[in-house]
Amino acid sequence: MKTKIQKMQILRIVVQIAFLFLLPGLFTLTFSGIKSIYLSIIKGTFNLAQSYPNMIELFTIIPLTIILGRFFCGWMCAFGTFNDIIYKISRHIFKVNFKVNSATDATFKYVKYLVLVMLIVFVWTMGSTIFVTSNPWDAFGQITNFPQVISKYTVGFILLVLIGIGAAFIERFFCRYLCPLGAIFSITSKLSIFKINKPNDKCGKCRICTNNCSMGIQLYKVKEQRGGECISCLRCVEVCPRRNTQANILNENVNPALASSIAIVGFGAIYALNNLGGDAVTRYMPTTASVSSTVATGSQQGKYKDGIYKGTADGYQSTIAVTVTVKGGKITDVKVDSINDTPGYYERAQNGIPSEIIKSQSTDVDAVSGATHSSDGIINAVKDALKTGASSLSTNNTTSASNAVLADNSTSQNTKQAQNIVPAPSSSTTVTTQASSATGKYKDGTYTGTADGFRPGLQVSVTVKSGKIRDIEITQINDTPRFYQQAVSVVPNEIIQSQSTAVDTVSGATYSSSGIINAVKDALSKA
Repeated sequence: MKTKIQKMQILRIVVQIAFLFLLPGLFTLTFSGIKSIYLSIIKGTFNLAQSYPNMIELFTIIPLTIILGRFFCGWMCAFGTFNDIIYKISRHIFKVNFKVNSATDATFKYVKYLVLVMLIVFVWTMGSTIFVTSNPWDAFGQITNFPQVISKYTVGFILLVLIGIGAAFIERFFCRYLCPLGAIFSITSKLSIFKINKPNDKCGKCRICTNNCSMGIQLYKVKEQRGGECISCLRCVEVCPRRNTQANILNENVNPALASSIAIVGFGAIYALNNLGGDAVTRYMPTTASVSSTVATGSQQGKYKDGIYKGTADGYQSTIAVTVTVKGGKITDVKVDSINDTPGYYERAQNGIPSEIIKSQSTDVDAVSGATHSSDGIINAVKDALKTGASSLSTNNTTSASNAVLADNSTSQNTKQAQNIVPAPSSSTTVTTQASSATGKYKDGTYTGTADGFRPGLQVSVTVKSGKIRDIEITQINDTPRFYQQAVSVVPNEIIQSQSTAVDTVSGATYSSSGIINAVKDALSKA
């Protein structure tokens, strides 16, 4: 029995350390995903298909918790591992043996729900920035950059120290009393198929299970524990001298090692499937979206001549070929037939640009940040294809179409002025400038801006075309990669989509996000 307990504890420690080093951001990314969904719902912009690829961690951890309980908290959460390490050092090296009163413990466990409500109301809904520098898990996540943590996460670091002190006396101090994600999981995990089965008619008076519970649950009072405060550490199962406490899945007692293995394999399977699903949604969603947006969008008078048109243009590495379908005078489909640019980049453009062209019924759309050349290649190929479709329209029709795409260079200057048409910079085609573009906020050009991220020296290059922000390139950033990458993948796109620097920072990468935003502001101040 003793050997079995040791092996189980070793397995859990190994898994915790592995997740601490390999996936340290799971806690932050999952909570950030919940925030993003909440904000998009209250703003009325929630779209599951669009959100899904960027919230793989959330859509992995939540199903795992609902199905198998809080194995994430007990085995995979880096912040929980931090609490465990502090407690073990305190108990085994400094011999601290503090016991919190059970009534006090039960009362304080409600504090985490209050923390969650305060975050939702004041930070998420009302937009308070007080949590930007007082976030203890952000301070923990970047603790290796100690000087920057002290200077930029001062309040967060102080809270982290206080949490560490609490963890030295009370096992899983943060998880029990303060964790907002734990507050959510304590509710969702009550539906799980996993439970701790403990028929108390077979129990003695030892209360060993209760005394060894990481979360201070009064196990001696219950016959079973399904989710809730239980983080599935399985210590109660191992220490029971009568082997009365059992891991149970679907009302069948199972070996605790099997239960934990199912949870770990389940996490890996869900995570892998979500990544595949995210890729699939990203790749195929635009086609479906294009059709629906075309039906929903429309003017009473079409802009183009019906037909199917081919167009080509230069991408990043080679020629891009597209097929554009026009029905009822509207662009109804844009298909990229051939593109040989770098997959990781052109896919971002291919998944977004066609649907944007269809939605706006214009090629005057924004390039995808980080995939500018591929984006411009698709846009220019569509312009090339639409030459035939647009050139046959009468002057009256084209005048009434504010976003018409024409390529007839012989068109008179008067007609061009009536249509707000301007020559394309590097093609024989010409593009209608939308009303907002004609009076754009910024002067065309490429501008460089600098600001401090988590570390100094963050630089960006901002491209403005037709008065609009078209591309944001991060030319230099010295922050911790696993944090700044979250900001780099989100913030530039948000700025381009909104044509404004008034965008949200990414939870868990606040300083990198703010640095990018401020660097863009600096660049645009020159425009």
